[in-house]
Amino acid sequence: EIDLFLELLNDFTWVRYNSYNKLMLDIFKSIDKQILDTAKKFYFFPIVKPSDAYKIKSGGLVIYSTVPLLNHIEEFDNIEKEIVDNYKVLKNIKLQDNEYLVLMDDFIGSGNALMACLNKLNELGFDSNNIIICSLVIQESGLKKIQEIGSKIFYSHIEKKGISDKFEGEEKESRIERMRKIEFKLKFNKNFSLGYESSEALISMIKPPNNTFPLFWHEYIHEEKLQK
Repeated sequence: EIDLFLELLNDFTWVRYNSYNKLMLDIFKSIDKQILDTAKKFYFFPIVKPSDAYKIKSGGLVIYSTVPLLNHIEEFDNIEKEIVDNYKVLKNIKLQDNEYLVLMDDFIGSGNALMACLNKLNELGFDSNNIIICSLVIQESGLKKIQEIGSKIFYSHIEKKGISDKFEGEEKESRIERMRKIEFKLKFNKNFSLGYESSEALISMIKPPNNTFPLFWHEYIHEEKLQK
């Protein structure tokens, strides 16, 4: 179990908060030149499921720290910028020609939250051609979902599954079995086995998202309590 922990730790990615702004600005600079040359206005909205609309989410933090900096980049001089932080305001917005809704987050994992958000936007009448998605890090499984529906997505780093995308056959199965033995020692919610939606992520942002193996963020039970 210790060997597995050290092996996974060797592949662990930590995106420090003090690097957020630079990485996000680089992402915005990578947006298609045709969009940047013709865009009149960007509305910025955090990636959040409608059911979590009133919870504090990291997407909001990323927006409020990044958007003011865009005013200092030449490519965005002629683009009006407006932050929208709730669905109640968003439902009253009707995008005009060359206006875009920019969805932002620091991490996209399984893609479930994003899909719920996109479904709500579709109900509100937003055209997917006028939606841009920006995330510092994205799980490969989430990226595939986005690519299947053809949305515009820009990101800094792709995160693969820590075990299943690196090993095959017996090597993979033995590591999964060892990880489940480790999980047994946690105050464990089985919905997060191998990370939410079995994401097997090895990533920490401001904190490790629950897509990361619980080994790296979950509470532990002392052995004597476990035996009881």
